[in-house]
Amino acid sequence: MLVNAFIANTLAQVDDLAELKVSLVALSLLEAKPAATPFVTEGELLNHPAIRNGLSFPTTTLRLALQRAVLRGTLLCASIGEGELRYYFANDAAGRRAVEVIESAGAPPKPGASRSAELLARVAFELERLEMLEVYAPEPEDLSALEERLARGYTEDEIIAALRAALRAPRPRHTPPRTLRACLAVLDAQPPAAPSEYYRVIVSKAAPPPEEIVNLRERLGREPTGREYDLVRAATGMFGLRAVLDGLKRVTRDGHVNVDALIPLLAEREEALLALQRADARAEAHLRELVALYESAFGLPPTATVADEMRLLWDEVSDLSLWRSVFAYAASQNKRDWFYVKRLLQNPSPDVFTPPPVNETAQFAFAEYKKRVNRTLDGHVAADINALAAQITDTTRWAAAFDKAAEANALRWDYIRKVLTASPQGKRKGTDSNGRRGETTQRKGRTYSRPQVEYTEADREAARERARQRIASRRKQDDLP
Repeated sequence: MLVNAFIANTLAQVDDLAELKVSLVALSLLEAKPAATPFVTEGELLNHPAIRNGLSFPTTTLRLALQRAVLRGTLLCASIGEGELRYYFANDAAGRRAVEVIESAGAPPKPGASRSAELLARVAFELERLEMLEVYAPEPEDLSALEERLARGYTEDEIIAALRAALRAPRPRHTPPRTLRACLAVLDAQPPAAPSEYYRVIVSKAAPPPEEIVNLRERLGREPTGREYDLVRAATGMFGLRAVLDGLKRVTRDGHVNVDALIPLLAEREEALLALQRADARAEAHLRELVALYESAFGLPPTATVADEMRLLWDEVSDLSLWRSVFAYAASQNKRDWFYVKRLLQNPSPDVFTPPPVNETAQFAFAEYKKRVNRTLDGHVAADINALAAQITDTTRWAAAFDKAAEANALRWDYIRKVLTASPQGKRKGTDSNGRRGETTQRKGRTYSRPQVEYTEADREAARERARQRIASRRKQDDLP
């Protein structure tokens, strides 16, 4: 996980609060994206609440914080197009490869500006040393030849080793110095130790080509080079297959395919669609609410395609409470997938409205109810179980209630609830129906309780006075003749 790796390896070195916030938000967005080569832009970061509300002067502070994150190695940055649109990637194998491919799609690399240019300098040094040359002048095709071998999966050490093997035998006298291209035949005679996808698909034909490569090959009228292959595959990882197939149509003119223009074209199109989607979201109150739900559940704003689908789906499902329940349920199930949310919206499951258990007792009761009463747990029943589970935490009482309901052939929630809420020991001896203590009377095998009356001292004195009067009255009657 990107965030966990950042916390373990880099967090202790970060001493700037803005850089820390931006790094955590960017890595979180990258983790949440399902793309093979995920990226984030400054626009996405600015629209995140933690950046928009958590940074002072966010537009200015964000750029500085991103520069610090790139210098520290947390993120990688690639500039696309003349507008200097910056895309930020995770500093992993996929991100590094994407940045290298994007940079190769721009102007021709300067000496030392790319991996292939640095390798060419090493090759020139070896040729000068082994061929006894003062200076080796690279041929025009040397750089592209090295790029091709790197794309096939050959490492720099493998290329240098093949070069030394080809030049091991002394050069015959009066013959011109050997060039790089003459030495590459030794390298091509054996496959690379770790063949790339391009090598397996195009060179050795050991794997079927992806759909976008088939489309590219038909447009080129030949097999793509390693550079062309990597550019198209990187574009697919960033923008998706449909966008790439559409982009290949737009970069094809008169039978010529300008593959270098593919990623800048798709980047410009994506940025325009996102800007349009944000403008539409501001204009439509309900869509703005749906976009906020998407961001809170998945941690990143929806793409333009997803926003369009949300707008169309709202015409079918216009209950905002259902949208909230579905997004909350998808987040609780860790299903960060728009297609999963869309399927639930069109065919909502009863589980969407079921609240989660409040404790272990409620979790036990949920499982027992689904097993014994009904596989589908109604949301109202689940809420009632949660309320009772907060008061009755003994799972044995819950199991006994289910058992008693089963014995009475009354496996219904109202009966189970009645058993649970009844006193576990029944009525206490010497209490009435209201729970008040009093005298008990046996009558025909049944016990009846009399409520015990509380008297004050004045009541007792009045009772004694009445008793004295009754006694005096009886004595007078006895004295009469």
